[in-house]
Amino acid sequence: MKTLVQKLLHSPTPWVMAITLGGMGFSLLVHFKLIPTRFGVSENADTLVATLKSVLLVDTVFREGAKFSLVPLFVTQETVMSSAAYRRFTNGILIVSLCLGAILAMLIAGSAPWIANGLLPQHSLAARAEMATLLRLGAPLVLFGCGSTATGAFLNSQRRFKTVALRNALPPALAAGAFFLLWETPLLARWIAVAYTIGAGGYFVWLCIETLRTGHRYELTRPGRETLHALKSALTLPTLGFAIRQLSTRLFVEVYLIGQFGAGLITLYNSAFRIFSAIQTLIGISLATTALPNMATHHAEKEHPASAETQEKSSRQDKQNRTRAPLQKNARAAVLIAFPVTLGMLIAHEQIIKGLYGQSSLSHAAMQLIADLLFWLSAGMIFSCLIPMLNAGLYAQKAYGLVFRNMVTMAVLNISVAYACVATSWWVLGIALAVSISAILAVVNLTYLLRKTGISWM
Repeated sequence: MKTLVQKLLHSPTPWVMAITLGGMGFSLLVHFKLIPTRFGVSENADTLVATLKSVLLVDTVFREGAKFSLVPLFVTQETVMSSAAYRRFTNGILIVSLCLGAILAMLIAGSAPWIANGLLPQHSLAARAEMATLLRLGAPLVLFGCGSTATGAFLNSQRRFKTVALRNALPPALAAGAFFLLWETPLLARWIAVAYTIGAGGYFVWLCIETLRTGHRYELTRPGRETLHALKSALTLPTLGFAIRQLSTRLFVEVYLIGQFGAGLITLYNSAFRIFSAIQTLIGISLATTALPNMATHHAEKEHPASAETQEKSSRQDKQNRTRAPLQKNARAAVLIAFPVTLGMLIAHEQIIKGLYGQSSLSHAAMQLIADLLFWLSAGMIFSCLIPMLNAGLYAQKAYGLVFRNMVTMAVLNISVAYACVATSWWVLGIALAVSISAILAVVNLTYLLRKTGISWM
């Protein structure tokens, strides 16, 4: 264990986790503290939360579906292409991502009334009309998000993790600033949506500047057939699978299903879920992000050995060990870090909520509900932190079919478990319990799928 801790301290992971922690702090401040305090448990709060969930969901689907897929693609292509060809390949991917982002942004803006009516059928007509307006203001975020995903994956493949980790900080930081500067403004919710969009745009510009510092040069290049084919192979199944899972959980379960219980519950659940999600991102995503390039590099060397002599000297078992070692090390690290955090959340969940909401206008019953939700979300925290790391093991091997299979399986299980828990008198707490149960099932499924590729993380 001492050796593992020393390796972690000398790796980029602590820096990534520290930057991510700062970003999560801003996000928690906005979603956990400022929205409930300013808007209360009301339709206005539900409308803003549902809007941000919708826009950020589209951004997250492309980012998480493409980020882990693009890093192995960049690593592999850099080893087999000339510098000029690789530059054209990289520019082609950036152009495709921006075009896709523009299409998605226009679709969100054009279908905003239908999205609002579909997600908030029990809310008033005025609330749904306001959500449509907020969706149009936040839609450009998706354009910048798609561009940031491509440039961020390229920088991750170059081991520039600290720059990319700022993604979680800028949009919520600007939103927090808008809250403090415009607290009494009647149209505050619209300014929050605009702040998120501006933050995403600023982050994209920053990544473009950092990409130039790596020596890359931008060119207006028409994506070649090879680039499009590589993107189709790498992105189609993971992105589709992630979209199915996110739509089923983040929108159907966490907005539509919870919205059936009454106004304000979407906001209260979101307050607890943001704490849980921040910890999962801080531990699981940070470790998976820093481990993926090494695993992808080992797999690329396995696919494209430097020479026939190298190929003869390197046994199949040795290559598997080189791919497996980073996965095992970071999986153990995830468990080591998540265990005390999980224990602390289970023991002190009420104290955490009282400390954060003690001076707010929320009632005692609302704070107790948030605390109870946080308890059941935290029950499966260790497994939730393992999921990104185990997924990275599949991405590194380009096992996209298995990634898709896992995503769809877990989407079906999550909806089924959520309905089962809600139906057995657990009320909205059943949604939180379903998250923990689904995380356990996901780790079991991912362990089985990794074994099918010949790798064990244990």
